[in-house]
Amino acid sequence: MKWCREPLVHFLLFGAALFGAFAIWGGPAVPAAGQYHIVVTPTMVQNLALSFQDAEKRPPTAQELDAQIAAFVREEILVREARALNLDQDDPLIRGQLRQRMEYTLGDSAGAPTPTDAQLNDYLQKNAAKFRQPDGSLPALAVVRDKAVIAWQYDQRGAAANAAYEKLRAHYVVDVQKPAAAPAKSTTP
Repeated sequence: MKWCREPLVHFLLFGAALFGAFAIWGGPAVPAAGQYHIVVTPTMVQNLALSFQDAEKRPPTAQELDAQIAAFVREEILVREARALNLDQDDPLIRGQLRQRMEYTLGDSAGAPTPTDAQLNDYLQKNAAKFRQPDGSLPALAVVRDKAVIAWQYDQRGAAANAAYEKLRAHYVVDVQKPAAAPAKSTTP
């Protein structure tokens, strides 16, 4: 019975007991089928149908709507799995798209106010380069009203997005750690 006192035997018995306990009480290593849920609500189905109708200029058939739903479910599953693998981390394309969407959301939260004629005239004078004719003249507001309204609203959204960003930025502490500068190389032998 000398082998009962060996540390290796104790280690193996403890490992076997731990393995057995995990097999009995531990969860499955691979998720069981049906463990994750994706709910496609009636509102989502309506949005898919509207998206199809906007693109095709007609309502979808039942088979086309089923294909849209299947494509949505496929996308949702693949996006969830990609996130589980952290594929969305440190990807410049994804970061850029998220930044654009956030800036749009921040700018759009202000809505699209309708400018007064005084505001448009002021905007036209301050941004004359955007509206100059090929001959260098600045057209009257009545001529470029629609273009001026669009440009003014775009600038207003940008200003609102910047203001909202500054409010968000106030909640963050940014610590930039730059690499140390490499020592200058001597040119003398």
